Amino acid sequence: MRRNSEKSAPNSAFSDAETSAGSYAAKPVPPVLRRADYRERQARLASVIAQQIVPRLLLIHTNTRRGDDGAETFTREEITEFGDLTMAQDSAAARAYFEKMQARGHSLETLFVHLLAPTARRLGEYWEQDLCDFIDVTIGVARLQELLTIFGAADDIPLIDLQHRVLLATAPGEQHVFGIDMVGKLMRGAGWDVTIRKGPSIREIAEAVAADWYAVVGVALSADAGLEEIGRSIDEMRRVSRNKHIGVMVGGAVFTGHPERAVQVGADGVADDAPAAVILAKKLLLMQARMV
Repeated sequence: MRRNSEKSAPNSAFSDAETSAGSYAAKPVPPVLRRADYRERQARLASVIAQQIVPRLLLIHTNTRRGDDGAETFTREEITEFGDLTMAQDSAAARAYFEKMQARGHSLETLFVHLLAPTARRLGEYWEQDLCDFIDVTIGVARLQELLTIFGAADDIPLIDLQHRVLLATAPGEQHVFGIDMVGKLMRGAGWDVTIRKGPSIREIAEAVAADWYAVVGVALSADAGLEEIGRSIDEMRRVSRNKHIGVMVGGAVFTGHPERAVQVGADGVADDAPAAVILAKKLLLMQARMV
């Protein structure tokens, strides 16, 4: 069980942990990233994406109720309560809480993005701060995965455009994998054909994009030690990919707050969370259409 003491949960893109980042071989940083008002502009854009674009794009159709626009959030107390229930002896408690929130009118989109994802980050904090043991955290994350699978399977399957193919991968040895599943879930809801690889080697990723056509590859990293390997992997992907204009996006704690690191490893952009990954992937696909 969890011991008493808390700190605020970190924000991340595909991942669920917070780590300090190192550096990769220096490459030119676009002028826009050096603007004095960059943070303010980024915050405004994130607000527009969360409040206007994402609800229209993702449209988890049958479960959206009146008054639920997909941008609602849960309080810290609610996330903490839900996190404790995922680690409780009663295995049905977390599902009962999830269904209670759904009955209150929250869409599955809202529950996945604003309840399950922050809870996964909170469980990671508990472990890192020694507030509970590894077994409790493992049980908690497994129950979150179960909810994602059970309720995700209830969605209508959207029509998939054959060009909307994405490969999502975590870096080798990555321990925080719930985030990549969340990205995959939302991208499937938006009509993407999603393939997920957890911890593939550079060779395995290269073989995948050489064998099959993908519009976009997304790579998650939470530890700074993997930056150089990610850079080499991206270089190799671009060299052998069947899609010569393949888009590459990155996410995870290493890139959160440091978008210039996406440039340093050779990626086309960084997504700070799962909804942003859906938007960025679509943007990269549209850019490819103009290159043909």
